[in-house]
Amino acid sequence: MKKLGFLLILGVLLAVILVGCSGTKEPAPKVAKIPAIPHEVTQGMDCKSCHESGVNGAKITKHLDRPNCTSCHKVKQ
Repeated sequence: MKKLGFLLILGVLLAVILVGCSGTKEPAPKVAKIPAIPHEVTQGMDCKSCHESGVNGAKITKHLDRPNCTSCHKVKQ
């Protein structure tokens, strides 16, 4: 009889632990799509000259500290 009570308590504890561990997970964060460069890119081009101030309607970048734009952004074909 004592064994049955012990097993019952053990089963309840395991159920509580399993329910607690299988709670809802937060959804994985969405990864932003890196936009393509919509214009010609030439060797030695200084992207910051336009993208720092928005000259000619250029999108102002939030990461001017990164020196090589084409390491992430690809030229639109």
